[in-house]
Amino acid sequence: MWGLGALCYLTALFHRMSLSVAGLTAQQRFSVDATGLAVFSVVQLVLYALLQVPVGVAADRFGPRRLLLTGMALMAAGSTIFAVATAYPLAITGRALIGAGDAFLFVNVLRLAHNWFPGRRYALVAALTGMVGGVGQLIATAPLAALLTGFGWTTAFLAAGVVTAELLAIVAVLLRESPSGSVAPVVTGEPLRESLRQAWRNRGTRHAMWTHFTLMGTFVSFTAVLGQPYLVSAQGRTPGSASALLSVVVIGFVLVSAIAGQVGSRRPELRARLVAVSASVSAVCWIMLVAVPGPLPRVVLAPVLFLMGAAGGVSMLAFDLARTSNHGHRAGIASGVANMGGFCFAVVAELGVGILVDTLVAHGLPSAEAHRLAFGVVLVMALAGTFRLFSLHNHAGVRPQRELEPVA
Repeated sequence: MWGLGALCYLTALFHRMSLSVAGLTAQQRFSVDATGLAVFSVVQLVLYALLQVPVGVAADRFGPRRLLLTGMALMAAGSTIFAVATAYPLAITGRALIGAGDAFLFVNVLRLAHNWFPGRRYALVAALTGMVGGVGQLIATAPLAALLTGFGWTTAFLAAGVVTAELLAIVAVLLRESPSGSVAPVVTGEPLRESLRQAWRNRGTRHAMWTHFTLMGTFVSFTAVLGQPYLVSAQGRTPGSASALLSVVVIGFVLVSAIAGQVGSRRPELRARLVAVSASVSAVCWIMLVAVPGPLPRVVLAPVLFLMGAAGGVSMLAFDLARTSNHGHRAGIASGVANMGGFCFAVVAELGVGILVDTLVAHGLPSAEAHRLAFGVVLVMALAGTFRLFSLHNHAGVRPQRELEPVA
């Protein structure tokens, strides 16, 4: 049952990252600049982030099956529209539907894990879910680039929509929400507003959110849309080489997410330390991308990109940290709050980088320098997130002994 949900998440990650190797093609197809390209991802991720808390609430109250089916239907429709679109507004509509559908997936796959596995395995299963999603991201790199080259835009994205619809039908027939076959709504007598307030005021929840903000935010910003133009322009790579290097980032995510899950499951006291180290390493990697002029040698660039992906893999611990910081009836809400972090980061970073690239080029700066310096937006945000992580370090995964009182 978890495997069915994880396959849905794999599909969602493919759709989310499908512009990672199609960005330059999209600019040509829709005649847009760097800002216009960033808007594709921004619209998608804004909807994703805005829906996280409502989806978390719905997961707690209605169970995951109906929400997973809704998400898959929206993504299938969005990919189909994106495939046939030749005008920019229609293409934006397709990406918006993909973002809205994607929002229903991860929290509800975690809810399936909560229903089918004991609590001690939650960190591992959450990380394995991220690893399976990483496979979807890998498919959205070199394999998707080959499909676009061989068969063209419409065929590639239409095929993705058809496969999504087929998986939707399989899940509709086979998925059971729990060993008993259904999930009773969470009834606590606690008003929704109070659940949201207590989850947000919990410092453990906020630590989980900043974990996702810092580690997943930098990963998504690079892999969703910014990475390919940066690697081609600032690092002087061919589009094919850029696709291969993006695969290196995703491989780092896939491998380390599984390892982080094992550590979090067996040694939960190490989770906060692992997050802090990963945030520091990621910041150093981004400093190298921004501060070092000229193309980096491949023997340096590839390990830097791998470590960036590895830090993204550690972000999957955010959901276990959110879960253990809150009472069970707030698990979905807390996961939704945590999940907002990385995608709020990506929205601001991608739009900021796109606008700054266009502004610098318009003022006469070479494209390579403009792309490199514009990545300073991501670096500043990553450093701010790292600071917040360290300030909340002692609250990581710790449930308060009593409910927090409102601030006067």
